Amino acid sequence: MTGKYENLLKVNELEKEALNVDINGWLQYDLFTFDWWLLLAFFILPWVLWVKLVDRDRIVENFLFGMFIIKITTITDILGTEIDFWQYPTSLFPIFPRAFPFDISMVPVALMLLYQYFNTWKSYIIALISMAGVFAFIGEPFSVWKELVIYIKWNYIYSFFFYIIVGISIRAFVIKLKNLKKKL
Repeated sequence: MTGKYENLLKVNELEKEALNVDINGWLQYDLFTFDWWLLLAFFILPWVLWVKLVDRDRIVENFLFGMFIIKITTITDILGTEIDFWQYPTSLFPIFPRAFPFDISMVPVALMLLYQYFNTWKSYIIALISMAGVFAFIGEPFSVWKELVIYIKWNYIYSFFFYIIVGISIRAFVIKLKNLKKKL
């Protein structure tokens, strides 16, 4: 066996131990606490709202938009956690990314509804800036206060601009894809 392979086996063993510690901690400190129920609501309620409000004629386009948002927010959250910009003390599930309710539900559903209801760039950007303000300066401080997230090297203003940049870039990309489809 090479040293590289032995090192990989050690890393895998440590990852298994860390996962067991995480699962045991989740069972002991997170599951069925008030914060856990709050995260469950943050995960389920936006999708219930989306199902009731989604334009059935544009559901595929809207869902495509949301899937791009989910990918970007999930990757960004994993990266931010890894480089200690923030941490999530409570998780909905022990083996998923800890920001699961925010990345898979709250942020994408809000942006999907903006995408659906605000069809011009001007109206979309105004709505997007409003949503970014509410999320960054009300929702995130609430989450910090409730200790659902702990900011280490992050500031609310960064989130504000993140929401705007992601919302604009993904909308532009999906519109470009839609127009490309029309040309084919």
